[in-house]
This record gives sequence, structure tokens and C-alpha cells, in this order.
Amino acid sequence: MRTVAVMGAGAVGGYFGGLLARSGVDVSFIARGRHLEALKRKGLIVKSVHGDFSLPVEATSDPRVVGPVDLLLFCVKSYDTEQAIRQALPMVGPSTLVLSLQNGVDNGEKLATVVGKEKVLVAAVSVDSGVPEPGVIAHMGEGRIVFGEPDGGLSERAKWLEVFLNQHDVPAQASEDVRRPQWSKFVWNAAFNPINAIIGGPVRRIVQHPLTLELARRTMEEVVQIAEAFGILLPNDLIERHLGSTETIGLEVKTSTLQDLEAGKPLEAEALSGTVVRKGQALGIPTPYSLSLYALLASLQRTPA
Repeated sequence: MRTVAVMGAGAVGGYFGGLLARSGVDVSFIARGRHLEALKRKGLIVKSVHGDFSLPVEATSDPRVVGPVDLLLFCVKSYDTEQAIRQALPMVGPSTLVLSLQNGVDNGEKLATVVGKEKVLVAAVSVDSGVPEPGVIAHMGEGRIVFGEPDGGLSERAKWLEVFLNQHDVPAQASEDVRRPQWSKFVWNAAFNPINAIIGGPVRRIVQHPLTLELARRTMEEVVQIAEAFGILLPNDLIERHLGSTETIGLEVKTSTLQDLEAGKPLEAEALSGTVVRKGQALGIPTPYSLSLYALLASLQRTPA
């Protein structure tokens, strides 16, 4: 029996951890506050487009209670990465795999500085989920993980993890070059997350207004240029595909950044617009649109507790 821990049992960790637990995997959820209290009291409730389910779960705020596991799903917000991985160290043993399911493109490096690159896998996650109330995960669509080695290549451990996740109801694919799906997702996130947080409403509003549509397009162009400077070749029609798919997204879909803003939580400004601006500066690539969004997000930013 493989053991799994979920560090950060929110919208992403709660959903994928819930799928694993439902399929019989021994899963421990690391959570805090009212969410932790609810998980202990009434278990995990998942309201999903694929069918609702609920189940009792092992939940704690103390990784020392859990001990070393085979797989650590690392799902905390990007601004908590360094602090959370140090807190999670009691769950990281000699053979533990740490799989980052976070927004952004730099978290794998941060994790590797603490646990070692040989333990870290990174992913691009496609899922539309949220936490409407403590102990409850709302899953509105998608739910797939593409993951791989931070430096590329299809390792044996990645092949094993692909089989393990799919056997336990988590759609997953090991990639020989995970940077491409990571940056493909980042192109969308770095534009739509900040714009959505600033103007509010569902993400479709962005592509339905000509000015915000143009802002999203030009922001994505900046991110694509940076990716290409790093040798990451993205599809030529990626931006148009992102714009087209966004227009078809359901009326009520909101980005995680807007959900955080509405919940009074800190924003992942540094992992999104901040990363684009810093990498652009390092490469000598101008990023005026991302810089503008970064400045606006900073005015909304709440300091992490």
C-alpha cells in the first residue's frame, strides 16, 4: 500500500487527494483553520460534475503526526512554498516523491533547494475547482495532471507515478518535457488571473470586451517571448487557442486569483506577473503589460499571515 500526503488540502489538493482516498489510497491531508476543523468533524465533501462523494479522512495541521510517505502532493500557494516545504520535512523520507501541483514555473526550484532535486517532480494542472465552504471542494470541470522531471526526460519514477495515479482515478500523464505544458498554462495564468482579479466577474468577460481582450493578448505575447528565450518552444497558435477556449468557459468560472481576492486571502502576484517582470528584466525583454498588471495586483495584495 502506497502512502500519500497532501500539503495544502484546498481546491487542488482537496480534489486530487479526495480522488485518491476514494480509490482506497492511504491519504493524509495537511490543512489548517476552519477547513481542518471541518475535515476532522465531517470528513471531505466533494461536489463534482463527475458525481458527488464524501468520505472520512485523516487530517491534521502537524506533518510530524503523519511521518514519511511515498508521495507528497504539494499544493500550497506559491508564496508559502519555502515555509511549507520546511514544515513538511517530517513527511519526506529517503524514497519520497514531492509533486508540485502549484501555479507558476519556479516552485520546483524552490522545493529542490530544501529537499533536493532528486525528490522533486513538477506539473501543469488543469482543474476548475474551489472551496465554497470549509471541508467542501466544488469541482466544476477538467481534472488532469501533466507532470515530469524539472530538467526533462522520462524517468522510471515518472513512469511509475503515471501508472499509480491513473490506477487510482487521477488522470495523469508523464511528459518528457514538462516545461512546455507548464509554460503553456503559465501563458494563460499570467494574463487572465490578474486581469480577472482586477475587473471581476467570470473570465469570459475578458475576451468579450475588445480592450481587455487586447490586454490579455499582449500580456500573453510577453510571456511567450520569455518562454522562447529560455528555449521553450510553444505552439504557434497557443494564444489564439487560449482566447478561443476562454470564450467557451462557463459563465461563472473565476480564476484562483479572483477567488483569493474575494475570500480576503493573499494573492499570487509574485508567482504570476512578478515572475514575468523579473524574468523579462533578466533577459532584457520589455514587459510593460505584465508590469502594469503587477502594479495593479500589488495595490490589491494582502500580506500572507
